[in-house]
Amino acid sequence: MDSLRIRNSFHGFFEGVGHRRVPSSSLIPPGDPTLLFTNAGMVPFKDAFLGTEPPPAPRCVSIQRCVRAGGKHNDLDRVGFTRRHHTFFEMMGNFSFGDYFKKEAIAFAWEYLTKTLGLSPSVLWVTVFTDDDEAASLWQSVAGVDPSRIVRLGEKDNFWQMGNTGPCGPCSEILVDQGSAFSCGRPTCAVGCDCDRYLEIWNLVFMQYDRNDAGILTPLPRPSIDTGMGLERLASVLQGSQSNFETDLFLPLMEAIGKKTRIPYGRGQGEKDFAYRVIADHVRASTFLVWEGLVPSNEGRGYVLRRFIRRAMQFSLDLALPTPFLPDLSRRFAELMAAPYPELAAGMDRVVTVLASEEERFMKTLETGLPLVQELARSARERGETVLTGEELFWLYDTHGLPVDVVGDWAAPLGVTLDTEGFAVRMGEQKEQGRRSWTGSRASFPLPASRLSSPVRFEGYERLESPARLLLLASGESEVQSVREGEEIWAVTDVSPFYPEGGGQVGDQGRLVAPGGIVSISGAYRPYPGWIALRGKVLSGVVTQGETVQLQVDRSLRLGARVHHTATHLLHAALRKVLGSHVRQAGSLVLPDRLRFDFSHGAPITDGQIEEIEGMVNRWIGEGAPVEISEKNKADALASGAMAFFDEKYGDRVRVVEIPGMSVELCGGTHALSTSEIGSFFILSESGVAAGTRRIEAVAGAAATRTAAGWRAELHRIAGDLKVSPGRILDRIAAEKREREEIEKELSRSKSRLFDLETQSLLDESMMVGEVRILVAVVESRDLADLRLRMDVLKGRIPSGAVILAGKAGDDRVLLLGWATPDLEKTFPVNTWVRSMAQTLGGRGGGRPLWAEGGGAPPPSWSDFLSKVRTSMLQAAEKALGGS
Repeated sequence: MDSLRIRNSFHGFFEGVGHRRVPSSSLIPPGDPTLLFTNAGMVPFKDAFLGTEPPPAPRCVSIQRCVRAGGKHNDLDRVGFTRRHHTFFEMMGNFSFGDYFKKEAIAFAWEYLTKTLGLSPSVLWVTVFTDDDEAASLWQSVAGVDPSRIVRLGEKDNFWQMGNTGPCGPCSEILVDQGSAFSCGRPTCAVGCDCDRYLEIWNLVFMQYDRNDAGILTPLPRPSIDTGMGLERLASVLQGSQSNFETDLFLPLMEAIGKKTRIPYGRGQGEKDFAYRVIADHVRASTFLVWEGLVPSNEGRGYVLRRFIRRAMQFSLDLALPTPFLPDLSRRFAELMAAPYPELAAGMDRVVTVLASEEERFMKTLETGLPLVQELARSARERGETVLTGEELFWLYDTHGLPVDVVGDWAAPLGVTLDTEGFAVRMGEQKEQGRRSWTGSRASFPLPASRLSSPVRFEGYERLESPARLLLLASGESEVQSVREGEEIWAVTDVSPFYPEGGGQVGDQGRLVAPGGIVSISGAYRPYPGWIALRGKVLSGVVTQGETVQLQVDRSLRLGARVHHTATHLLHAALRKVLGSHVRQAGSLVLPDRLRFDFSHGAPITDGQIEEIEGMVNRWIGEGAPVEISEKNKADALASGAMAFFDEKYGDRVRVVEIPGMSVELCGGTHALSTSEIGSFFILSESGVAAGTRRIEAVAGAAATRTAAGWRAELHRIAGDLKVSPGRILDRIAAEKREREEIEKELSRSKSRLFDLETQSLLDESMMVGEVRILVAVVESRDLADLRLRMDVLKGRIPSGAVILAGKAGDDRVLLLGWATPDLEKTFPVNTWVRSMAQTLGGRGGGRPLWAEGGGAPPPSWSDFLSKVRTSMLQAAEKALGGS
């Protein structure tokens, strides 16, 4: 059974027993900064299981895209070396939120496997938690499983929990006996062995307890079901494959790799086969992550993506794959996924642009990496050491992207080893720092989700002031009954006009006025779905939990934010019209006084395009179009063309912000009533933030007015300095530029005449090998441009020869420049001499056989240094050129 039929059969079966099909959520968990990637099928339903938001339906079924590459589920180092491990995989699952429980879950799983898919019960085994007599009994009575095929395992294998506290429960796994050919051969091999004979294919989690801080388990009032089955594993079983990599999910990619290399895929455990599997896996993960808007970077999720891409390239060296190879493989993968993910095709232009750029960047890293390792090895030997330190390895990895195993390959011939333990410590520190950076506002909010019985009602769309009851107060790490002047606090009320940070828009600021005190609110946040938590400082008096308070949003800041948010929608629409429909939002920041908008585009925007985009937005502002806001069914809104974004989490009912004829987006932010309210719009800057991602910063409304006034004042100041009217500034600058160019030309001519006078004395220092002139000389030179001028003069006086000039550029720097005539390209390449001299001077150098550059520190004795170089070069020249 091919993978598409498996998908369809799974969805069809569970829809037939009352489940609602839920599309795969993003790999980037919407609204959850505590999680790096979606790593299980239950992640999109986490808040439903926690009880902080309602589920989409009492029964759900999904096939969820997942990535595991960090923390507890870090499979990266095993990928490619085992039959089953992947970074990217798809998790099939059925879920019940207080609807059915163990009996139905067991019945559904057994019927699907044995009846729908036709697996023989004789190859199936079941595990249950040691103390779960109920599950063991149900497997016998409901599914008819022989007691001898039901194995009881302990908490490590068969008890699941979301965290140290919260929902948890026993689980039950279904395994396939693949036969003795897959066994480890040990006499003790049985269910629970870590070999491949007994392959787990489905895990049923019976979420029936709530674990408190003391570890005590309390039965949940509405037990739930969470199941997970890997599509790749199930496909390998149904297709009779010995490995997930030999199913229809991977083999076409293997064939595409094979067409690019002369080395075939052997389906075994050799280095070449490992490389095939690593590349195929990482192409799958990288394609989806880039498609969802991620770009390679040196931190967070982008850092993991960069590791995928560079690890694939590292293993490509074992197959001698010609570069670039990732774009073609990514497109082939998109073709394979066209049926389940037809939307993937629309974003592939951006995906291949990002992958090609990163591939090119890493190839340059590999080319420049060897000289760095050589320099560090030389420095270590000079210190009397033979080890590259962990700090040095981390610098090579973090700054230059050089994997440690590549460094090891280069370091061995140089006689140095690696401090891998020290490197591991530095990497651990970085991971901890990265973990802390993902904590977000939810982690800093001290109260658990269970402290709020009903959601906070947001009234900020309709009003900026509201009376409210103060439900919760927190100071420090704990809940308190009252707070006093000077304390930093969190406050939660039953209703709130404060917009909580989200969708790129910052949270509102303002005041909380209590009967006996006043709190300055510095921000509003959403630590859990349905919550609005206010962060602030008590300015005066005492504020007590349970009081009725007055909440007041800062009007001017809210107005600025809503104007900039609407301007962001117009900017997005204008970008798509001018640059193309491939443009998609990759991130945004909406502040009261400016906006920042990141978007997918593979090249810098020209000045003409910026002018066109800015002009289009201002024309739309001038039209005074209404900003229409409505609530719609999500599917209907998307079908009508509304834009949605991967990093946002949407329910069944969505808020649609439409500016007729201009823009339609799903958005929960605050907005202007009409485009005319924006006033004006100016683009301040455009830049690249990562491969395939550009950034625009802009201002609108009152901020744009202030910006224009500042520009006007600066224009008049410049005009005054130039002693012209503002309208003549460009003419004056052009005239001064022409004057400067003439002066620079005359200066250059003067230098050339001076250098011409010095040339004969330099030639007198040269050596002749037959008809070939060899010159090594030291000159005073302010910079490389001076050195090149001197070399240009010498070129005209030497019909055949090689010249290396060492320029004194101060007390602590030497510049090196080498040149040779074409007849010496193969017999006497100057780049080898420049590189050698630079290394002797403690620096670096290189280039081409006929032209090379380098630098370093001054030698202790110029005469000794030049004497040794001249002697070596003369001997080498005589040997290479056959002179006497």
